[in-house]
Amino acid sequence: MTILMADDLILRPWRANDEAEAQALFRYAKDPEIGPSAGWNTHADVQESAAIIRDVLCGAESYAIVLRKPDDKELADAPIGSISLQPVPDQVLHHIAAFESCEPGNTMELGFWIGKPFWGRGLVPQASRALIDHAFDDLHLNAVWCRHDVENVKSGRAQDKIGFERVGVMRHIHMSLLPGEVYRDEELRRITREQWEKRSQG
Repeated sequence: MTILMADDLILRPWRANDEAEAQALFRYAKDPEIGPSAGWNTHADVQESAAIIRDVLCGAESYAIVLRKPDDKELADAPIGSISLQPVPDQVLHHIAAFESCEPGNTMELGFWIGKPFWGRGLVPQASRALIDHAFDDLHLNAVWCRHDVENVKSGRAQDKIGFERVGVMRHIHMSLLPGEVYRDEELRRITREQWEKRSQG
């Protein structure tokens, strides 16, 4: 069981069949400003959150974002967001191949979200840096990709802070986790092992 540490955060595996875990996820996943902007549908109830933890979030390299020293005791060891490394989807691989000198290689895709009460506190960059360190140091990846809806300015700013470089815009990407036929333009970004090492040394 891998547990990663950041200055203010712990990244730990999600816990299936845990009522408190499901309640914590639902607290934020029911907010319509969270899921749809990240490409997944708002949760309808705690039971749906429990199923998502069991069937999706308990996968490999998927972590609950937890505060190390919360001011509120109710937040002790409680997820306030999620972050993961996943295989790059086929439709994204197709677009990567279209960008000059960009090869997918030994890579994964970073995805994240955090509950609205914790926006603007620099927590997503902290969590992302910890997971990217893990990606290069422990998983020996050559690059990590990331993307966001071109209209999601907050996510774009977070990716800027993490150090992702813009590669290009992918047009008309199908959002398979949203109901109906939803398509978006998404900005594709990448950070290579070489770039991360240079930043670490600097």
